[in-house]
Amino acid sequence: MASGPERSAHGARREVTPLFRRLWHLEGSVSRSTYALGGLIAFAVKFAIDWSIAKLIFHYDWTPFSYWRAIAIDLGRRPTPWMFLTLLIVSLPFLWFGMAMTLLRLRDAGSSAGWAALFFVPILNVILFLALSLVPRGEAPRRRDLSGVMESALFAVVATAAFATAAIALSTQYLATYGIGLFIAVPFCVGYLSAFFHGRRHPNAPAQAYVVALLSTLLLGGFLLALAWEGVICLLMAAPLAIVVAMIGAYCGNRSARRPDLTRGAPAYLTVAILPLILMTEAAARREAPVYRVDSEIVIDAPAGTVWKNVVTFSEITEEPQWYFRAGIAYPLRARIAGRGVGAIRTCEFTTGNFIEPIEVWNEPRLLRFGVTANPPPMRELSPYSGVDAPHLHGFLISQRGQFAIETLPDGRTRLTGTTWYQHHLWPAGYWRLWSDAIIHRIHLRVLRHIKGLSETSNSTASQ
Repeated sequence: MASGPERSAHGARREVTPLFRRLWHLEGSVSRSTYALGGLIAFAVKFAIDWSIAKLIFHYDWTPFSYWRAIAIDLGRRPTPWMFLTLLIVSLPFLWFGMAMTLLRLRDAGSSAGWAALFFVPILNVILFLALSLVPRGEAPRRRDLSGVMESALFAVVATAAFATAAIALSTQYLATYGIGLFIAVPFCVGYLSAFFHGRRHPNAPAQAYVVALLSTLLLGGFLLALAWEGVICLLMAAPLAIVVAMIGAYCGNRSARRPDLTRGAPAYLTVAILPLILMTEAAARREAPVYRVDSEIVIDAPAGTVWKNVVTFSEITEEPQWYFRAGIAYPLRARIAGRGVGAIRTCEFTTGNFIEPIEVWNEPRLLRFGVTANPPPMRELSPYSGVDAPHLHGFLISQRGQFAIETLPDGRTRLTGTTWYQHHLWPAGYWRLWSDAIIHRIHLRVLRHIKGLSETSNSTASQ
């Protein structure tokens, strides 16, 4: 017959086992005391692990406030990618535990599962924890369990978006890579995981998996905007590709969830483990970006000599900028030149800074070709914050050289062609080229229209 201490230990194990079963299946509820005690113990254990990793392995100071700095530790130097990846992997079981405990406690309190979204908002998550640790059980708690459609979908959406946010931080903030891993692998995993988590609990509602995947993708964009990592413009540019890939991931995740021959949860574990490796492998590859060319032309009712003068240097552009320029995309203001002939320095002033353009070919009045030794940021991100300084604004869209070619037409008019050779370090390259070509073409047209107006006005005045 078991002694008292043995019976007590056995009873504790029996209590713990049903708790973890409830957390895994999102069934039942937890009391406020269990929630508070579990949260405090989980935080203490996680902090001890994180402190040990940061201090003993990577030699970084670590405090409880480090969790509130949006994965950007306020230290004299930035953490290495390996430290970030290690902390990310360690955080995943705690992320699942905290989210599941919060959902079960909300059910016990008779509150909406929507409040669980605050679990991932710095400061507000502490307020949520304190509130759920104090609020008593609801007078009329709902009898259906948390594997219901709304609660299951919320868990899948928020947990998946939070994991993807951490993966994006690894790629952009630490690896400074905007490639296939970021724009293909991450949205695919978002769609796959969210559909898999929801499909496991609701295998007979396949259409819901696509809705959950879409909500996960949209919430991910909201996280990036709230953390001031990205602005509205870039998120809108990435959205078409991300949504399509997420839907493909949702199809695969939904199919995996309904396969009885797969070990429960194994595909999700494998996805979580592989994604960081994809991001780091791509960063290590450091592919060379191709050089693209954009040509834009306009016909001007003026002789080539007049056009040439307004190509070399032109006054401030007075045309009202189009909506996409007002939204933050950089656009030209004026151009000036110091010197004459090859070696002269042309400066084209944009809203975000100056392009410095040393002249390489001076064939008056036929061809002006120049290199580019300084590139300002391609845009100012539209954001609720005063400024967003995303890594892709520096060195990811580079103008290599440009030229203006002037051709006299048979009717006495002049064809002016503006050309830019550039590189962008974003992948899939073909997708992002659609955006970059369109932006550069519109920048060309703003300059060409201004030169046309100046030249035709000068020609008209000279004819009078």
